[in-house]
Amino acid sequence: MNAKKFVSKIVDENQALFRASQLNVKAYFDSEPTQEELVQHFIGRMVNERMNMVEIAQQVANMPADVDAEELQLLTKQAHDEAVHFKLVKEVIEHITGEKLDVEAAIVAEKAKPTAKGADLLAKYGADKDPAALAAYQLVAEGRAEAVWDQMADSIEDEFISNAYAKIARDEGFHSTIGARKLETLAGSDDEQTRILGLVAEMRKDLFAVSCLNTTTTQESRQLVADAYGW
Repeated sequence: MNAKKFVSKIVDENQALFRASQLNVKAYFDSEPTQEELVQHFIGRMVNERMNMVEIAQQVANMPADVDAEELQLLTKQAHDEAVHFKLVKEVIEHITGEKLDVEAAIVAEKAKPTAKGADLLAKYGADKDPAALAAYQLVAEGRAEAVWDQMADSIEDEFISNAYAKIARDEGFHSTIGARKLETLAGSDDEQTRILGLVAEMRKDLFAVSCLNTTTTQESRQLVADAYGW
């Protein structure tokens, strides 16, 4: 299959995961979590953005000297965006509590919890050594992140929080296009396309598990992914 059409097919088939994740997020916020629950939820998202920042920055640092200049620029922008997202979510938490957040203590506490982080998948799939795995993560995980942040922006009445999360959503959508651009250069053979499809299938399953663990699970979302992916 033509590489561009191949990537477009993945994007189309991601939509069930994205919608299912949105349904879980909406159900979570419709349940009216307490202020403390919201703070803990957003701390998890803050830590995930920081993890993404660190991982992408490491990718930039390890790139060979002859890397495509535009690719280097795009990844550098993504690392910067993730740092901005970390700051925005930190400010949201402080807006909710009215107190300065002890970031170091929050990160330590969050890492001790059995919560799921989408950024953990970068290590699981060896994205530091496999450009296709990194591009697939950007395409799928960042695309899902756009859908999730959009849903949070719609679900939260507080204008300060909603505006911050809408900004994050726009950036995540851009990051997904970086992955699409890279995959189009890597998916030139049938064998590589088959391998990438295997990575994408596992990432979708992992990311839905992240959604269920970090928000809630709805019957509609489970049915949606079951119909789309046969889980």
